[in-house]
Amino acid sequence: MNSQDIQNEMERQRVILHQLADEFGFLDERVLVQSQKLDEWLNEYERQKSR
Repeated sequence: MNSQDIQNEMERQRVILHQLADEFGFLDERVLVQSQKLDEWLNEYERQKSR
C-alpha cells in the first residue's frame, strides 16, 4: 500500500469516526473502537514516511 492509499484510508476512517461521534457521542464504545482504527492507520502512515 502506498502513501496515497494510506492517506485515503485515513480520511475515510476519519469521516466514519466523526459520523459515529455525531450520532452516539464521543464516549460511545463504537466511537472509541473507530478512533483506535484511525490511530492504526496514522501509525502506518508514520511508518511509511520514515522508510
